[in-house]
Amino acid sequence: MRLRHAATGRIEAFLEGLAPSPPLPTRPGFTSGLSMAPPRPDEILELARARIAAQRAQEQASSAGKRERFWEVAFLALVGAIVLIFVLWPGATLEWKLYAAVHGLVAQKHLVFVGERPLPLCARNLGIYSSYLLTLGYLFARGYGRAAALPARPLLAALAVGALAMVGDGINSVLEDTGRAYVYLPRNDLRTITGVLFGIALTPIVLFVFNRALRADAEMERPVLDWRAYSGLLLLNGLLVIAVYSGLEALYWPLALLGVAGIIAELFTMFLLLAAVGSGYTRRVTALRQLARPACIALVPTLLVVAGLALLRFAQGG
Repeated sequence: MRLRHAATGRIEAFLEGLAPSPPLPTRPGFTSGLSMAPPRPDEILELARARIAAQRAQEQASSAGKRERFWEVAFLALVGAIVLIFVLWPGATLEWKLYAAVHGLVAQKHLVFVGERPLPLCARNLGIYSSYLLTLGYLFARGYGRAAALPARPLLAALAVGALAMVGDGINSVLEDTGRAYVYLPRNDLRTITGVLFGIALTPIVLFVFNRALRADAEMERPVLDWRAYSGLLLLNGLLVIAVYSGLEALYWPLALLGVAGIIAELFTMFLLLAAVGSGYTRRVTALRQLARPACIALVPTLLVVAGLALLRFAQGG
């Protein structure tokens, strides 16, 4: 009833604003050549309803904007708090913390040494997940952030060859590790190179699924990768491999942070996609900041998986 009285009051106020003004006095003998018929009652009511609907839509948009800003701040605050707690937690070096953070996610065999210090991820996973972050950043920087079409078939075949190279090298490495006959002697540089090729193949597919599922403004005709961008990715990731095996101790922290951030970011991306779809964001997103709320949700399973698996492995003596 209160809503009905409020709506009736708005319509009455609007009708008063539309009420015709009293005619202006005219000189005797003068007749105005302009005459305007007063609006019909149904037209007045329709205009009133339209104005009220527009006002409500404006209020809802303002409220939605405030909620989005709240979740943006909440997400940034949570990420900042997690990083600060991780860095400042006493009793362990940052190097060991990075090692522990991914301890439950990867085997941490065949580690790459920079100087005398091992990187937290093994050679293959270092290539995969460092490449994931580099490739994702490259594609967004080159304007593929809303692309939602698969690459051309020849390029898909090239990506598949790179992914299969990692599978083949992985099988060969497992055969050597288990004392069985193997094709060639495994090497860390080959593990990293094939891992990089897999990362280059994986990332555009993740971007394709993400944009197809969530983007309202997805560019359905634009491939997530073309030959020119692929060439750039090979060059960029080739520089990564060179940096990993350069032996420069100054590169330890950038490489260690890139690898750890890459594997956690890939895990977070999967949970973000699930949280966004489950929260009803399917094909509604026009800006990534709109995903702040499902991003906050996705942080929870990401942390639980990372911390839980690490604790489980440490408890088992791994």
